[in-house]
Amino acid sequence: MRQKLNPPRQGLVLEVGSGDNPHPRADVLVDRFPGADNRERGGDLVVDRPFVVADAHHLPFKDGAFAYSICSHILEHMDDPVQFARELRRTCKAGYIQSPSEIAERLFHWSFHRWYVNLVGDTLVLHPREPGEPFGELFDYLYEYNPAYYFFQRSMPHLFWVEREWHGEELKVEVRDHSPLPLRDPAALRELTRPRYGPLALTALFLVALIGRAARLGLRQRLRRLLGRNYL
Repeated sequence: MRQKLNPPRQGLVLEVGSGDNPHPRADVLVDRFPGADNRERGGDLVVDRPFVVADAHHLPFKDGAFAYSICSHILEHMDDPVQFARELRRTCKAGYIQSPSEIAERLFHWSFHRWYVNLVGDTLVLHPREPGEPFGELFDYLYEYNPAYYFFQRSMPHLFWVEREWHGEELKVEVRDHSPLPLRDPAALRELTRPRYGPLALTALFLVALIGRAARLGLRQRLRRLLGRNYL
């Protein structure tokens, strides 16, 4: 999906949990698991710029060291999300967080994730992830190999991803013991399922889905580098 982040042109940008796919704008990378420990990431660690091995709950940087932080698919891994948010506010003036939504978590095979993540207003609301995975890796394979499913998921990004760009003290993270999803409210469900793209955009997206799923991962990685993007 197209990430809605706006890092500044000037100032240091920190990426926490950069893993195998760091963002082109990040100046400094942080990851907890160095070397070949890929238990909580999708591939081998990329170290192509200043890199720090650290626990994101206790970042080894001074207050306000960074102009912006990027945290893509990392919040759901945290042992203590509230402490993690506190460290981001302390070390960064602004930032961007993206996570799989609760709906995505219930469909896909990510057994190493700890939390379901939802956005309620401006607050990231988390509750503990259940251990069961009723669909196994079915949706992982649908997303990778089936252009029709890939098109559907990309056409409804709000159902599958949570995004929050924040500034200063705006970053709010709350842990609850239950889901905030309004799955029994007809009005809320109509809003959740409302199309977000018009006919022309959907047509273009469908063509991209056909081409993108025909291209293997190696080619997509080369295109990411060429286009300066970390998602394609």
